[in-house]
Amino acid sequence: MKYLASIAAGLLLWCAALSAQGLTPEEVRADVRCAANWFRGYDYRSVAAAPKAPPGFKPFNISTYARHGARLYSKESLYDQMHKLLSEASRKGQLTPLGEELYRKSEAVYDIVRGRAYDLTPYGQEQHRVVARRIFKSWRPVFRGSRKIVARSTQTNRTILSMAAACDEYRRLDKRLDIQFDASAADMGILNPTSKYNPRAEERDWSRAFEADTARWNPSFNALWEKNLDPGRFFGRFFTEPQLVLKVFKTYINAARMFYFYLCFSETLGPEESLMYLMDPDDAWKMWECENFRMYSCCGATPLYHGRNWALEEALLRDFVKYWEEDITESGVAARLRFGHDYKISGTLVLLEAEGWDHCEPDPEKVCRIYDFGHMPMASTLLFALYRNSRGELLVRCTLDEVPQHFPIPCYTDRGGSRAWNDFYRWEDFKAHCLKRLELADKILETT
Repeated sequence: MKYLASIAAGLLLWCAALSAQGLTPEEVRADVRCAANWFRGYDYRSVAAAPKAPPGFKPFNISTYARHGARLYSKESLYDQMHKLLSEASRKGQLTPLGEELYRKSEAVYDIVRGRAYDLTPYGQEQHRVVARRIFKSWRPVFRGSRKIVARSTQTNRTILSMAAACDEYRRLDKRLDIQFDASAADMGILNPTSKYNPRAEERDWSRAFEADTARWNPSFNALWEKNLDPGRFFGRFFTEPQLVLKVFKTYINAARMFYFYLCFSETLGPEESLMYLMDPDDAWKMWECENFRMYSCCGATPLYHGRNWALEEALLRDFVKYWEEDITESGVAARLRFGHDYKISGTLVLLEAEGWDHCEPDPEKVCRIYDFGHMPMASTLLFALYRNSRGELLVRCTLDEVPQHFPIPCYTDRGGSRAWNDFYRWEDFKAHCLKRLELADKILETT
Protein backbone atom coordinates (compact mmCIF):
# COMPACT_ATOMS: atom_id res chain seq x y z
CA MET A 1 0.00 0.00 0.00
CA LYS A 2 2.84 2.41 0.68
CA TYR A 3 3.83 2.28 -3.00
CA LEU A 4 0.28 3.10 -4.03
CA ALA A 5 0.13 5.95 -1.54
CA SER A 6 3.44 7.32 -2.75
CA ILE A 7 2.38 7.29 -6.38
CA ALA A 8 -1.07 8.66 -5.66
CA ALA A 9 0.48 11.53 -3.76
CA GLY A 10 2.73 12.13 -6.73
CA LEU A 11 6.16 13.62 -7.09
CA LEU A 12 6.87 17.16 -8.21
CA LEU A 13 6.99 17.13 -12.01
CA TRP A 14 9.92 19.36 -12.81
CA CYS A 15 9.08 20.13 -16.40
CA ALA A 16 5.66 21.35 -17.44
CA ALA A 17 6.27 20.45 -21.07
CA LEU A 18 8.26 17.66 -22.68
CA SER A 19 9.79 19.42 -25.65
CA ALA A 20 12.72 21.71 -26.46
CA GLN A 21 13.68 21.93 -22.84
CA GLY A 22 16.58 20.90 -20.69
CA LEU A 23 16.94 21.22 -16.95
CA THR A 24 18.20 24.37 -15.24
CA PRO A 25 20.26 24.71 -12.04
CA GLU A 26 17.39 26.75 -10.60
CA GLU A 27 14.98 23.85 -11.03
CA VAL A 28 17.36 21.51 -9.23
CA ARG A 29 17.87 24.00 -6.41
CA ALA A 30 14.09 24.07 -5.99
CA ASP A 31 13.91 20.25 -5.94
CA VAL A 32 17.16 18.30 -6.00
CA ARG A 33 15.29 15.14 -7.00
CA CYS A 34 14.90 16.63 -10.46
CA ALA A 35 18.52 15.70 -11.05
CA ALA A 36 17.71 12.01 -10.59
CA ASN A 37 16.91 12.20 -14.28
CA TRP A 38 15.61 9.01 -15.94
CA PHE A 39 15.81 7.09 -12.65
CA ARG A 40 12.81 8.97 -11.29
CA GLY A 41 9.30 7.60 -11.19
CA TYR A 42 6.46 8.17 -13.59
CA ASP A 43 4.45 11.17 -12.43
CA TYR A 44 1.36 13.20 -13.22
CA ARG A 45 0.11 16.58 -12.11
CA SER A 46 -3.58 16.09 -12.76
CA VAL A 47 -6.27 13.47 -12.35
CA ALA A 48 -6.79 11.11 -15.26
CA ALA A 49 -9.23 12.58 -17.78
CA ALA A 50 -10.09 12.11 -21.43
CA PRO A 51 -8.73 14.88 -23.68
CA LYS A 52 -11.36 17.01 -25.38
CA ALA A 53 -11.70 15.86 -28.98
CA PRO A 54 -13.15 17.71 -31.98
CA PRO A 55 -16.97 17.43 -32.13
CA GLY A 56 -18.16 14.10 -33.48
CA PHE A 57 -14.87 12.26 -33.02
CA LYS A 58 -14.54 9.35 -30.61
CA PRO A 59 -11.43 7.31 -29.75
CA PHE A 60 -11.50 3.66 -30.82
CA ASN A 61 -7.91 2.46 -30.48
CA ILE A 62 -4.75 3.24 -28.54
CA SER A 63 -1.22 2.07 -29.22
CA THR A 64 1.63 2.48 -26.73
CA TYR A 65 5.30 1.95 -26.11
CA ALA A 66 6.16 2.02 -22.41
CA ARG A 67 9.42 1.91 -20.58
CA HIS A 68 9.63 -0.72 -17.84
CA GLY A 69 8.86 0.44 -14.32
CA ALA A 70 11.39 1.38 -11.66
CA ARG A 71 14.27 -1.09 -11.48
CA LEU A 72 17.50 -1.47 -9.56
CA TYR A 73 20.95 -0.56 -10.87
CA SER A 74 22.35 -2.76 -13.62
CA LYS A 75 25.41 -3.96 -11.68
CA GLU A 76 25.10 -5.61 -8.30
CA SER A 77 28.72 -4.70 -7.61
CA LEU A 78 27.71 -1.08 -6.99
CA TYR A 79 25.67 -1.98 -3.91
CA ASP A 80 28.49 -4.18 -2.61
CA GLN A 81 31.10 -1.48 -3.26
CA MET A 82 29.09 1.17 -1.44
CA HIS A 83 28.44 -1.21 1.45
CA LYS A 84 32.16 -1.97 1.77
CA LEU A 85 33.25 1.66 1.47
CA LEU A 86 30.71 3.13 3.88
CA SER A 87 30.86 0.38 6.51
CA GLU A 88 34.64 0.49 6.70
CA ALA A 89 34.73 4.29 6.85
CA SER A 90 32.07 4.29 9.56
CA ARG A 91 33.98 1.74 11.61
CA LYS A 92 37.11 3.92 11.42
CA GLY A 93 35.31 7.18 12.18
CA GLN A 94 35.99 8.56 8.70
CA LEU A 95 32.43 9.62 7.85
CA THR A 96 30.96 13.07 8.32
CA PRO A 97 27.50 13.33 9.95
CA LEU A 98 26.03 13.37 6.43
CA GLY A 99 28.12 10.34 5.54
CA GLU A 100 26.83 8.50 8.60
CA GLU A 101 23.28 9.29 7.55
CA LEU A 102 23.99 7.90 4.09
CA TYR A 103 25.48 4.79 5.69
CA ARG A 104 22.46 4.20 7.97
CA LYS A 105 20.00 4.67 5.11
CA SER A 106 22.03 2.40 2.84
CA GLU A 107 22.30 -0.41 5.37
CA ALA A 108 18.52 -0.34 5.88
CA VAL A 109 17.96 -1.45 2.27
CA TYR A 110 21.17 -3.38 1.55
CA ASP A 111 19.59 -6.80 2.06
CA ILE A 112 16.70 -5.75 -0.18
CA VAL A 113 18.81 -4.68 -3.16
CA ARG A 114 21.74 -7.12 -3.06
CA GLY A 115 21.59 -9.84 -5.69
CA ARG A 116 18.81 -8.06 -7.60
CA ALA A 117 20.64 -6.11 -10.32
CA TYR A 118 18.27 -4.87 -13.04
CA ASP A 119 15.23 -6.25 -11.17
CA LEU A 120 11.90 -4.47 -11.29
CA THR A 121 11.00 -3.20 -7.83
CA PRO A 122 7.55 -3.47 -6.22
CA TYR A 123 7.31 0.28 -6.77
CA GLY A 124 8.01 -0.33 -10.48
CA GLN A 125 5.18 -2.85 -10.70
CA GLU A 126 2.79 -0.47 -9.01
CA GLN A 127 3.77 2.27 -11.44
CA HIS A 128 2.43 0.24 -14.36
CA ARG A 129 -0.76 -0.55 -12.49
CA VAL A 130 -1.26 3.18 -12.02
CA VAL A 131 -0.53 3.81 -15.71
CA ALA A 132 -3.10 1.15 -16.67
CA ARG A 133 -5.74 2.69 -14.41
CA ARG A 134 -5.15 6.15 -15.82
CA ILE A 135 -5.30 4.93 -19.42
CA PHE A 136 -8.45 2.92 -18.71
CA LYS A 137 -10.14 5.94 -17.14
CA SER A 138 -9.01 8.45 -19.76
CA TRP A 139 -9.84 6.25 -22.75
CA ARG A 140 -12.89 4.43 -21.39
CA PRO A 141 -14.78 4.40 -24.75
CA VAL A 142 -11.92 2.42 -26.30
CA PHE A 143 -12.40 -0.46 -23.87
CA ARG A 144 -16.21 -0.72 -23.80
CA GLY A 145 -17.59 -4.10 -24.74
CA SER A 146 -15.75 -7.40 -25.12
CA ARG A 147 -12.69 -5.95 -26.80
CA LYS A 148 -9.13 -7.16 -27.05
CA ILE A 149 -5.80 -5.99 -25.61
CA VAL A 150 -2.62 -7.25 -27.27
CA ALA A 151 0.54 -6.75 -25.21
CA ARG A 152 4.13 -7.52 -26.19
CA SER A 153 7.38 -7.16 -24.28
CA THR A 154 11.10 -7.49 -24.78
CA GLN A 155 12.60 -10.56 -23.13
CA THR A 156 13.91 -9.01 -19.94
CA ASN A 157 12.44 -9.69 -16.50
CA ARG A 158 11.80 -6.03 -15.82
CA THR A 159 9.77 -5.49 -18.99
CA ILE A 160 7.88 -8.78 -18.74
CA LEU A 161 6.90 -8.06 -15.13
CA SER A 162 5.87 -4.52 -16.12
CA MET A 163 3.63 -5.99 -18.82
CA ALA A 164 2.23 -8.54 -16.37
CA ALA A 165 1.39 -5.84 -13.83
CA ALA A 166 -0.37 -3.72 -16.45
CA CYS A 167 -2.33 -6.62 -17.95
CA ASP A 168 -3.36 -7.84 -14.52
CA GLU A 169 -4.66 -4.37 -13.72
CA TYR A 170 -6.65 -4.17 -16.97
CA ARG A 171 -8.18 -7.56 -16.20
CA ARG A 172 -9.12 -6.37 -12.72
CA LEU A 173 -10.73 -3.24 -14.19
CA ASP A 174 -12.82 -5.14 -16.75
CA LYS A 175 -13.00 -8.94 -16.71
CA ARG A 176 -14.66 -8.95 -20.14
CA LEU A 177 -11.47 -7.83 -21.84
CA ASP A 178 -9.69 -10.46 -23.94
CA ILE A 179 -6.05 -9.92 -22.99
CA GLN A 180 -3.24 -11.55 -24.95
CA PHE A 181 0.42 -11.07 -24.05
CA ASP A 182 3.73 -12.34 -25.32
CA ALA A 183 7.50 -11.89 -24.93
CA SER A 184 9.06 -13.49 -27.98
CA ALA A 185 12.48 -13.33 -29.60
CA ALA A 186 10.55 -12.72 -32.81
CA ASP A 187 9.63 -9.25 -31.52
CA MET A 188 13.01 -8.28 -30.08
CA GLY A 189 14.25 -6.62 -33.27
CA ILE A 190 11.09 -4.51 -33.30
CA LEU A 191 10.74 -3.61 -29.64
CA ASN A 192 14.50 -3.18 -29.19
CA PRO A 193 15.83 -2.17 -32.63
CA THR A 194 19.35 -1.37 -31.38
CA SER A 195 19.98 -5.03 -30.61
CA LYS A 196 21.39 -8.07 -32.37
CA TYR A 197 17.85 -9.21 -33.16
CA ASN A 198 17.34 -6.42 -35.69
CA PRO A 199 18.73 -7.58 -39.06
CA ARG A 200 19.45 -3.95 -40.02
CA ALA A 201 21.52 -3.33 -36.88
CA GLU A 202 25.23 -4.03 -37.08
CA GLU A 203 27.31 -4.81 -34.01
CA ARG A 204 28.38 -1.16 -33.84
CA ASP A 205 24.69 -0.23 -33.51
CA TRP A 206 23.89 -2.34 -30.48
CA SER A 207 23.07 -0.32 -27.39
CA ARG A 208 26.19 -1.44 -25.56
CA ALA A 209 28.36 -0.14 -28.42
CA PHE A 210 26.81 3.32 -28.08
CA GLU A 211 27.48 3.16 -24.31
CA ALA A 212 31.05 1.82 -24.47
CA ASP A 213 34.14 3.74 -23.36
CA THR A 214 35.26 3.71 -27.00
CA ALA A 215 32.10 5.51 -28.18
CA ARG A 216 32.49 8.74 -30.15
CA TRP A 217 31.06 10.87 -27.36
CA ASN A 218 33.46 9.60 -24.69
CA PRO A 219 36.25 12.25 -24.99
CA SER A 220 33.74 15.10 -24.67
CA PHE A 221 31.96 13.25 -21.87
CA ASN A 222 35.18 12.88 -19.87
CA ALA A 223 36.07 16.52 -20.48
CA LEU A 224 32.68 17.59 -19.15
CA TRP A 225 33.18 15.52 -16.02
CA GLU A 226 36.67 16.96 -15.53
CA LYS A 227 35.23 20.46 -15.73
CA ASN A 228 32.25 19.82 -13.46
CA LEU A 229 33.68 17.65 -10.69
CA ASP A 230 35.36 19.05 -7.58
CA PRO A 231 36.31 15.85 -5.69
CA GLY A 232 37.09 17.62 -2.44
CA ARG A 233 33.79 19.47 -2.44
CA PHE A 234 31.63 16.49 -3.39
CA PHE A 235 33.22 13.67 -1.40
CA GLY A 236 34.07 15.99 1.48
CA ARG A 237 30.37 16.10 2.28
CA PHE A 238 30.48 12.41 3.19
CA PHE A 239 34.08 11.57 4.15
CA THR A 240 36.62 13.22 6.43
CA GLU A 241 39.22 12.36 3.79
CA PRO A 242 37.80 12.49 0.21
CA GLN A 243 40.57 10.27 -1.16
CA LEU A 244 39.09 7.31 0.74
CA VAL A 245 36.80 6.64 -2.24
CA LEU A 246 39.86 5.62 -4.28
CA LYS A 247 40.15 2.50 -2.14
CA VAL A 248 37.12 1.11 -3.94
CA PHE A 249 36.80 3.10 -7.17
CA LYS A 250 39.51 3.60 -9.79
CA THR A 251 39.29 7.37 -10.24
CA TYR A 252 37.45 10.32 -8.77
CA ILE A 253 35.25 10.53 -11.86
CA ASN A 254 34.40 6.84 -11.63
CA ALA A 255 33.62 7.26 -7.94
CA ALA A 256 31.47 10.35 -8.56
CA ARG A 257 29.50 8.59 -11.29
CA MET A 258 28.87 5.59 -9.04
CA PHE A 259 27.81 7.83 -6.14
CA TYR A 260 25.47 9.71 -8.46
CA PHE A 261 23.93 6.49 -9.78
CA TYR A 262 23.65 5.07 -6.28
CA LEU A 263 21.80 8.11 -4.95
CA CYS A 264 19.61 8.40 -8.05
CA PHE A 265 18.67 4.73 -8.06
CA SER A 266 17.38 5.03 -4.52
CA GLU A 267 14.37 6.62 -6.24
CA THR A 268 13.45 3.26 -7.74
CA LEU A 269 12.50 1.89 -4.31
CA GLY A 270 9.85 4.59 -4.00
CA PRO A 271 9.90 8.32 -3.24
CA GLU A 272 10.02 7.74 0.51
CA GLU A 273 13.33 5.85 0.11
CA SER A 274 15.03 8.56 -1.97
CA LEU A 275 18.53 9.60 -0.94
CA MET A 276 18.70 12.53 -3.35
CA TYR A 277 18.21 15.00 -0.50
CA LEU A 278 21.78 14.20 0.58
CA MET A 279 23.19 15.81 -2.57
CA ASP A 280 24.14 19.45 -2.89
CA PRO A 281 21.85 20.81 -5.66
CA ASP A 282 24.69 22.42 -7.61
CA ASP A 283 26.72 19.21 -7.55
CA ALA A 284 23.61 17.27 -8.55
CA TRP A 285 22.96 19.51 -11.56
CA LYS A 286 26.56 19.26 -12.77
CA MET A 287 26.43 15.47 -12.59
CA TRP A 288 23.08 15.45 -14.36
CA GLU A 289 24.61 17.61 -17.11
CA CYS A 290 27.35 15.06 -17.74
CA GLU A 291 25.10 11.99 -17.79
CA ASN A 292 22.42 13.80 -19.78
CA PHE A 293 25.00 14.56 -22.49
CA ARG A 294 25.91 10.86 -22.57
CA MET A 295 22.30 9.81 -23.07
CA TYR A 296 21.70 12.49 -25.71
CA SER A 297 24.71 11.13 -27.55
CA CYS A 298 23.29 7.61 -27.44
CA CYS A 299 19.69 8.19 -28.50
CA GLY A 300 19.14 11.89 -29.19
CA ALA A 301 19.57 13.94 -32.36
CA THR A 302 23.34 14.16 -31.87
CA PRO A 303 25.45 14.89 -34.97
CA LEU A 304 27.97 12.23 -33.87
CA TYR A 305 26.26 9.32 -35.62
CA HIS A 306 24.70 11.17 -38.56
CA GLY A 307 21.25 10.00 -37.50
CA ARG A 308 22.02 6.28 -37.47
CA ASN A 309 21.37 5.92 -33.74
CA TRP A 310 17.73 7.06 -34.09
CA ALA A 311 17.12 5.87 -37.66
CA LEU A 312 17.24 2.29 -36.36
CA GLU A 313 13.94 2.94 -34.58
CA GLU A 314 12.32 2.61 -38.01
CA ALA A 315 11.59 -1.01 -37.10
CA LEU A 316 9.41 0.13 -34.19
CA LEU A 317 7.69 2.89 -36.18
CA ARG A 318 6.88 0.42 -38.99
CA ASP A 319 5.26 -1.80 -36.37
CA PHE A 320 3.07 1.08 -35.24
CA VAL A 321 2.04 1.89 -38.82
CA LYS A 322 1.34 -1.75 -39.65
CA TYR A 323 -1.06 -2.22 -36.77
CA TRP A 324 -2.69 1.19 -37.11
CA GLU A 325 -3.73 0.20 -40.61
CA GLU A 326 -5.00 -3.16 -39.35
CA ASP A 327 -6.90 -1.70 -36.40
CA ILE A 328 -8.55 0.98 -38.52
CA THR A 329 -10.28 -1.83 -40.42
CA GLU A 330 -12.11 -3.07 -37.30
CA SER A 331 -9.71 -5.66 -35.91
CA GLY A 332 -11.50 -5.63 -32.57
CA VAL A 333 -8.31 -4.57 -30.79
CA ALA A 334 -8.82 -1.79 -28.28
CA ALA A 335 -5.18 -1.40 -27.31
CA ARG A 336 -1.78 -2.58 -28.44
CA LEU A 337 0.69 -2.29 -25.60
CA ARG A 338 4.46 -2.55 -26.06
CA PHE A 339 6.90 -2.76 -23.16
CA GLY A 340 10.55 -1.95 -23.63
CA HIS A 341 13.23 0.59 -22.86
CA ASP A 342 13.93 4.31 -22.60
CA TYR A 343 16.21 4.64 -25.65
CA LYS A 344 13.37 3.61 -27.92
CA ILE A 345 11.08 6.42 -26.80
CA SER A 346 13.67 9.12 -27.37
CA GLY A 347 14.83 7.67 -30.68
CA THR A 348 11.29 7.24 -31.99
CA LEU A 349 10.39 10.85 -31.17
CA VAL A 350 13.52 12.04 -32.98
CA LEU A 351 12.61 9.84 -35.95
CA LEU A 352 9.09 11.29 -35.96
CA GLU A 353 10.55 14.82 -35.86
CA ALA A 354 8.50 15.60 -32.77
CA GLU A 355 8.79 19.20 -31.66
CA GLY A 356 11.89 19.75 -29.55
CA TRP A 357 13.24 16.23 -29.88
CA ASP A 358 15.06 16.74 -33.17
CA HIS A 359 17.44 19.49 -32.01
CA CYS A 360 20.94 18.70 -33.26
CA GLU A 361 23.47 20.26 -30.87
CA PRO A 362 27.21 19.75 -31.50
CA ASP A 363 28.40 21.57 -28.34
CA PRO A 364 28.41 19.23 -25.30
CA GLU A 365 28.01 22.19 -22.94
CA LYS A 366 24.83 23.35 -24.69
CA VAL A 367 23.02 20.00 -24.74
CA CYS A 368 21.67 20.76 -21.26
CA ARG A 369 19.61 23.61 -22.75
CA ILE A 370 17.70 21.55 -25.28
CA TYR A 371 17.51 18.00 -23.94
CA ASP A 372 16.59 16.25 -20.71
CA PHE A 373 16.65 12.47 -20.79
CA GLY A 374 14.62 12.65 -17.60
CA HIS A 375 11.61 13.09 -19.85
CA MET A 376 11.70 9.29 -20.13
CA PRO A 377 11.33 8.40 -16.42
CA MET A 378 10.62 4.92 -15.15
CA ALA A 379 7.31 3.67 -16.62
CA SER A 380 7.24 6.51 -19.16
CA THR A 381 4.59 5.86 -21.81
CA LEU A 382 4.38 7.03 -25.41
CA LEU A 383 0.74 6.77 -26.49
CA PHE A 384 -1.01 7.21 -29.85
CA ALA A 385 -4.80 7.40 -30.00
CA LEU A 386 -6.97 6.92 -33.08
CA TYR A 387 -10.30 8.74 -33.43
CA ARG A 388 -13.16 8.32 -35.89
CA ASN A 389 -16.35 10.24 -36.69
CA SER A 390 -19.58 9.16 -38.38
CA ARG A 391 -18.23 10.21 -41.77
CA GLY A 392 -15.31 7.83 -41.42
CA GLU A 393 -12.72 10.58 -40.96
CA LEU A 394 -9.74 9.58 -38.83
CA LEU A 395 -7.56 11.57 -36.45
CA VAL A 396 -4.36 10.78 -34.53
CA ARG A 397 -3.19 12.23 -31.22
CA CYS A 398 0.17 11.51 -29.59
CA THR A 399 1.23 12.03 -25.97
CA LEU A 400 4.26 11.27 -23.85
CA ASP A 401 3.20 10.80 -20.24
CA GLU A 402 -0.07 12.56 -21.06
CA VAL A 403 1.67 15.62 -22.54
CA PRO A 404 0.72 16.21 -26.22
CA GLN A 405 3.50 15.87 -28.79
CA HIS A 406 3.51 17.99 -31.93
CA PHE A 407 4.76 17.30 -35.43
CA PRO A 408 5.61 19.48 -38.47
CA ILE A 409 2.33 18.76 -40.26
CA PRO A 410 -0.97 20.68 -40.37
CA CYS A 411 -3.18 20.12 -37.35
CA TYR A 412 -6.83 19.21 -37.78
CA THR A 413 -9.14 22.13 -38.57
CA ASP A 414 -12.93 22.08 -38.31
CA ARG A 415 -14.89 22.17 -41.53
CA GLY A 416 -14.90 25.74 -42.70
CA GLY A 417 -11.69 26.44 -40.80
CA SER A 418 -13.48 27.78 -37.73
CA ARG A 419 -11.11 26.15 -35.23
CA ALA A 420 -7.73 24.46 -35.25
CA TRP A 421 -7.15 21.51 -32.92
CA ASN A 422 -3.43 21.69 -32.19
CA ASP A 423 -3.05 18.21 -30.69
CA PHE A 424 -4.90 16.34 -33.45
CA TYR A 425 -3.75 15.35 -36.93
CA ARG A 426 -5.59 13.83 -39.87
CA TRP A 427 -4.64 10.19 -40.27
CA GLU A 428 -3.71 10.71 -43.92
CA ASP A 429 -1.31 13.53 -43.05
CA PHE A 430 0.22 11.70 -40.11
CA LYS A 431 0.69 8.48 -42.05
CA ALA A 432 2.31 10.38 -44.92
CA HIS A 433 4.66 12.02 -42.42
CA CYS A 434 5.58 8.62 -40.95
CA LEU A 435 6.30 7.17 -44.39
CA LYS A 436 8.41 10.20 -45.31
CA ARG A 437 10.47 9.83 -42.14
CA LEU A 438 10.81 6.07 -42.71
CA GLU A 439 12.17 6.80 -46.18
CA LEU A 440 14.73 9.13 -44.60
CA ALA A 441 15.66 6.46 -42.06
CA ASP A 442 16.24 3.97 -44.87
CA LYS A 443 18.62 6.38 -46.60
CA ILE A 444 20.52 7.00 -43.37
CA LEU A 445 20.93 3.29 -42.67
CA GLU A 446 22.09 2.67 -46.23
CA THR A 447 24.71 5.44 -46.22
CA THR A 448 26.15 5.49 -42.69
